[in-house]
Amino acid sequence: MKTYRKNKTYRNKTKKNRNIIKNYIFGYGSLISSESRKYTGKYNIGKAIPVVLSKKAGYVRKWVCKKSTKGKRSFLGLEKSKSSTNIYGVLCPILKCIENFDKREKGYKRITIKINNKKNRNLIKPLLKNKLPNGSFNVHIYTVKNSSPPNNKCPITQQYLDVILHGFLEYNKKFAFHFLKNTKNWINTEKEVFWKNDRNEKYKKKYKIKNVNHKLIDKILMETIPQYYKKRN
Repeated sequence: MKTYRKNKTYRNKTKKNRNIIKNYIFGYGSLISSESRKYTGKYNIGKAIPVVLSKKAGYVRKWVCKKSTKGKRSFLGLEKSKSSTNIYGVLCPILKCIENFDKREKGYKRITIKINNKKNRNLIKPLLKNKLPNGSFNVHIYTVKNSSPPNNKCPITQQYLDVILHGFLEYNKKFAFHFLKNTKNWINTEKEVFWKNDRNEKYKKKYKIKNVNHKLIDKILMETIPQYYKKRN
C-alpha cells in the first residue's frame, strides 16, 4: 500500500509540475506505446506529449539491422540525412531512470538537444492542442550511424511493429499513416522486403501489450503501404 501511494503521489506531482522537469526522451518507435514506456520507466516517467520533430533537426526515421536477444532484428533508428523528414513521436518526461532507457536502447547513441533558445524550441512542435514545457529543458534522442537495412537474417518483425502502431493509435490514425509513409528502408537497394509475421511467437515482456487490434493494424498497413505489406511472410 505504501508503494502504491508513493507511485500515485509521483504521478500527480509530475502532472502538476511538468514545467520543472528538465529531461525528456523523444520516443519514435516502441517508446511511443505508453505500456512499453512504463515497462522501462516504471513510475519515474510522466505523461507523454505528442510532438513532431522538425526536419530542420536533420534526421530521418528508418529500419536498421541491430543485434537483439533473439539474434539480429530490424528496429527503428533516427539517422542524420540530407533528405530529412518531419518525425512524429512523443516527449516523455523522465526522472532518475535515464540509465534504464540507455540499457533498453543498447547499441544506439544518445544525443541531447538543449531547448534553451527560440531556434531549438522551433525544432519540436506539440500536437493535439498540447504545449511544450516552459523554460529550458533537454531532449534525449537515441540515434544510429552508418546503419544497415533489413535483410533475410535481420527482418522487420510484426510484433515490434504492432507495439509501435498501437502506440500511435493511442492518439489517432493520422499519426500511424504519417509514420508508415515517412519511414525509410521498408525495402533494400535490391527492392526486396524482409518482414516477418511473428505474432504466433512468444512476446518479449516490453512488447506484450494489452488489447492490440491486429485487424485494424493490418487494415492500416494494407491501406498505407500495400506494396510492402503484401510481401510480409
